[in-house]
Amino acid sequence: MKDFDQEQLKLLMEEAPEIRRELRRNQFLERQQLQRLQDAAFVKMVRHAYSNVPLYRKKYDAAGVDIHSIRAVQDAHLLPVLEKEELIEGFPEETIAAGYALDELTTAITGGSSGKTVRVAYSAQTMRKRVMTAYRIYDMMMGGYKSHHVQTYVYTGKYPLESLPDGSYQLKHIWTLDPLDEAREKLLHSKPHMLTLYPSRLEDIRRTLSPQDVELLRTNLVVINVKSEMSTQAQRNEWSDFFGVPVLDEYGSEEMAGTVAAQCTHKGYHVWEDIAVVEVVDDSGNPMPDGDTGDLVATCLYNWAMPMIRYRQGDIAALHPVDKLCSCGRSMRMLKSFEGRRNSSFVLPSGRFLSSGYLLDVGYTRLMEYGEALNSWSLVQKDKNTVAFECIPGPGMTDDIRERIRNEVTQFLFNEVTVEVEFVDFLRVTNRGKRNQIISLIS
Repeated sequence: MKDFDQEQLKLLMEEAPEIRRELRRNQFLERQQLQRLQDAAFVKMVRHAYSNVPLYRKKYDAAGVDIHSIRAVQDAHLLPVLEKEELIEGFPEETIAAGYALDELTTAITGGSSGKTVRVAYSAQTMRKRVMTAYRIYDMMMGGYKSHHVQTYVYTGKYPLESLPDGSYQLKHIWTLDPLDEAREKLLHSKPHMLTLYPSRLEDIRRTLSPQDVELLRTNLVVINVKSEMSTQAQRNEWSDFFGVPVLDEYGSEEMAGTVAAQCTHKGYHVWEDIAVVEVVDDSGNPMPDGDTGDLVATCLYNWAMPMIRYRQGDIAALHPVDKLCSCGRSMRMLKSFEGRRNSSFVLPSGRFLSSGYLLDVGYTRLMEYGEALNSWSLVQKDKNTVAFECIPGPGMTDDIRERIRNEVTQFLFNEVTVEVEFVDFLRVTNRGKRNQIISLIS
């Protein structure tokens, strides 16, 4: 993403106090107030998209949608789901709203584990609000995000700004693909209050840290924010014990212009309902009952340049009922479970479906059991009958441990597939440095 210029920074500073007050207030609104706010924003975005974006006008007309029948979020099911292929094929002519010129927008590229590249565009106004919604997440996770706090951001690209113009809210960047010893030195030197990074990179870096390094980090460190890759609560709990601070998850999406849901310090997984609508649906786009697992589809409520309405993220999740409240006091509903990417899941010969969340637990518990023998790992389903446990062996690896891992993983996969334990020098990563530890090569 391009950096904020001076005009963008000036506008951000002017707008920040009001946006921040609004975003803070919205977390604690009464449910009826929050629902009215969300309903109004949803209807406004749907009608804007229909009137100004060719993709939606054609899509809704073809489906026979009466746009005036959409009067609240509860009517969302009347709209067809937006698929990733439609965005890829339609960009930019069919997906950018009238009145916006592509060369004046900020664009981002995302592909995730699917390997399909999606381009997304945002207006300057959306980018400014995106910054403030990020600050709200940090505020929630840290129990107060203060102007002197430093965040170290281990990521594939730099954030659009390194601080506000007055030097407050500093962001210090480390490239995800930096050599580990270099990343360790930069991390220690940055003295962060908040550390934000991929789960796999956190695991890699922590293996380079001495007890003295960890003590030095604890001088300032308040929280660790993991994002962009799947992690389980068991992993986050173990990392929290190691670093002595909460490790909390953030579920973000470039298509949704930032973050869709994030954990508070009570580990409630809150959906940001004032800026997004999240639904869990079946294959046909019909709503699933609360608590049931299905496809996550989402609507962004503030990207007017390139609207995203009922977009199928490719993720599997379940929602808590609206009346399930978190002890933190926030009224926004919560994810009950987040199972990760559908295309990062396995289907066994019997038809049994194994989510990436389950498979992460399989691999991570092996890492905890055989820490001296395993440096890192991934599970790869090569075909319907064969799964490889690819791993970088540690100094403690033996033939006996290798066979035990093979037998244990076979049992966790219900003895339906042949498991191979393969030693590798490097694990598979995307060109942006993400590691997908659960990989299915079955189309």
